[in-house]
Amino acid sequence: MEYKVYDCGGYKIHTIKTDKFKNCSMEIMFRNKLVKTEITENNMLVDMLMHSSKKYPKRRDVAIELENLYSSFVRGCSTRLGNSIMLSFVTDFLNPKYCEEGYLEDIISLPIEMILNPNIENEEFDRRSFNIIKNRIKSDIESLKENATRYAFRRSLTHMDENSPSSYYMVGYMEDLDNITPSSLFKTYNKVLNTYICDIYVIGNLDMDEVVSIIKEKFKINTVKNEDFNLYIDNSIRKKAQEICEVGNYEQDSFVMIYNLEDLSKRERDFVIHLYNVILGSGGLTSKLYKYLREENSLCYIVSSMYQKYDGLLMIYSGIDKKDKKKCVKLVNRALNEMMNGDFSDEELENAKKAVISSIKMSDDTNGGIINNYLFKNLDDLPLYDERIKEFKTITKDEIMSVAKKIKLNTIYLLSGEDK
Repeated sequence: MEYKVYDCGGYKIHTIKTDKFKNCSMEIMFRNKLVKTEITENNMLVDMLMHSSKKYPKRRDVAIELENLYSSFVRGCSTRLGNSIMLSFVTDFLNPKYCEEGYLEDIISLPIEMILNPNIENEEFDRRSFNIIKNRIKSDIESLKENATRYAFRRSLTHMDENSPSSYYMVGYMEDLDNITPSSLFKTYNKVLNTYICDIYVIGNLDMDEVVSIIKEKFKINTVKNEDFNLYIDNSIRKKAQEICEVGNYEQDSFVMIYNLEDLSKRERDFVIHLYNVILGSGGLTSKLYKYLREENSLCYIVSSMYQKYDGLLMIYSGIDKKDKKKCVKLVNRALNEMMNGDFSDEELENAKKAVISSIKMSDDTNGGIINNYLFKNLDDLPLYDERIKEFKTITKDEIMSVAKKIKLNTIYLLSGEDK
C-alpha cells in the first residue's frame, strides 16, 4: 500500500494505491468548526449537491449516468466529529482496467461536476429540487422522536449541556429549516467552497499520477484556508450528578447514564479506554453490564456502553422498566467499581484485545476503512492500523484500572414510556 499527499493550494489530494480490491473510491471532504445554526443548512446543501446539477438537472439524469458508468455510486453526508462538521461526498466505482477507455476521467468528473456546477440560476438553487430536499429533511426532523433510543440519547445530552456541540441534533432543527431559501442556500454553498478546509482521498489500484492530473484539471478551488480549531470538546464536569426523567409515548423506557472522562493521556484516549469499554459494556454477551443487568437480573434486553472520544464522554444505555431504575444504577455502579478495583480476569482483557484487533482488521478490508485510517492519522495523529494493533497488545490491567478512576458521572436520564 502506497500513500502520497499532493498539496494543490486550495485543497490536498491523498492517494492510497492498493491492489486489495477490484473497486475504487474517492471521497471529497469539506470540514470546518461546527456552528449549531448552520447544521440544517449544511445538511440540505449536501443533499442538494448530490441530487442534481446543471449537466444532470434531475435525479433521474444522475441515476442514468451512474448506470452508464458501470453502476457506480455517489452519496453525500454531513457528520459531526467532535467540535467540527464534515461534509463528505463519496464515489464508489469499478477499477478502470475493467472498463472502456475514458472511464476514469468520466467517473472522477461526475462528483466534481455535481459539486462545482450545481443546479443554480440567478444565485438561487433550483426550486423544484429545493422543495423535494426540504420536505425530506423536514420528515427526518419530525421522525426523530419515533426512535426511543435515538431520542433518549439526544435528550440526555441536551440535559447534560444544551450549549455543548455534543448535544446538537445533527439531523437539523425545524426553526432553522423554515428560514432556508434557495438564495440563502446559495450563500451557504459559497461559504463552504471558500472557507471550509478541503481534502480529497482516492483509493484503488490506479495510476495515481493520472488521477491527480484529472482532479487538478477539473477541481478548481483556489482559496487557501487555515485550520484553527480543536477537534476535542471540553464538556464541563458536574460537582454532583443530575437525574432527569421525561415522559414520551413509547412502549419501553430508555435509560442513559453519561460520564465525563477526566484528563486522559493520549495513550489512554486512543487505546486504553477502548479495552475498558469492551470489558464494561460494548463487548456484547461477555460484558459486565450484560451479565449484571440482563443475564443475572433480567432487567433488559439491550444494554451497552459507548465511548465518545472527541466529546470526552462515556455513555451507558439500556431499555428498562422505570421501576427498575435504582437497581439498574446500583448494578452499573457495581460494574464500574469492579473495573477500578481490577476485578476482571486476564482472559477478559485478552478477549477484549482480540475483539478490538478483529474490528481493526475488518476496517482494513474496506476502502472506507482504509481512507479513515489515513484521515484520522492526519486529523488527530492516530497511529495507522498496524501500529494500533501493536499498541493494543501492550495494554496492561493496571492501565485500565487507572482509566477507570478518571470516569465521573454527569447525568442520569430516563425517558419513560408512560407517566407511572
